[in-house]
Amino acid sequence: MARCVICEQRKGKRHCPLKNAMICSQCCGLLQTEGNCPGDCPFLKESKLFASEKQEERENQLGERFKRDFDAENEEVMQTFNAVATPLNDLFVAAAEEDEYLVDKDLVEALDDLIKDTKEGVGQVVSPEDVKLNRAGNLVPRMKEALESFDAEPPVPDYLIVPCLEILRGLVSLSTKEDEPKAYLDQLLKQKEEEGAEEEEAVAPAGEPVLVDIDAAQAELPLEGPEEPEQPSVADLFEEAPETPTAGDLLEEAPTTADLFEVAPDESDEKE
Repeated sequence: MARCVICEQRKGKRHCPLKNAMICSQCCGLLQTEGNCPGDCPFLKESKLFASEKQEERENQLGERFKRDFDAENEEVMQTFNAVATPLNDLFVAAAEEDEYLVDKDLVEALDDLIKDTKEGVGQVVSPEDVKLNRAGNLVPRMKEALESFDAEPPVPDYLIVPCLEILRGLVSLSTKEDEPKAYLDQLLKQKEEEGAEEEEAVAPAGEPVLVDIDAAQAELPLEGPEEPEQPSVADLFEEAPETPTAGDLLEEAPTTADLFEVAPDESDEKE
């Protein structure tokens, strides 16, 4: 049997209409990911059917687990889940704004890697070889940092981190559709826009000038106020004080020398 015309290592078992030659199954799969295969290729149709069935099976399993383990009516459960999911969703929004080609499938792959590392106790990435050279690989280190830095009150126990991540992974996967590869991301972006609009509406009235009706304000003032104490007039302040007697007045009233030495009547004259 002829070897694969692409890798020249494995046996060519599939006829490729794109290469018009025999190729191996692995190289066939690689060509399919590039998106250049003709639509009438039987191997492409078979691969899509198989992937669709596996995806449906996995989503059904996730849906059943979601219904069984996740109680949206339980306030404590929702609080715990939101404490883990909120910083990751904020990261997803920031990454989507940076990279317009980011899709929900990248989030699912990144969450799978994060769940695996968390279960195995792998913390921060120790070397570049540990990072996948794709969008999911770029997200994983940032997701780990987000989980390490988030501060929930009350704190989320370590044993609940993985279940919350699995539930988030299920939500992303269940939201994604073949014709809407960014359904979950679009929902997050829309929610952010709505929250921003609400904040603008709340801030706008605070900046408007306050109009005061002066006439109405004056009408509400009391017509007569308390009587004020009578203030002294200028004339009262400068009221004439009693005149001080002058030296001349004192001399006029003082007794004279003659008065002081007035001769007393002679007693002998009185006897006569």
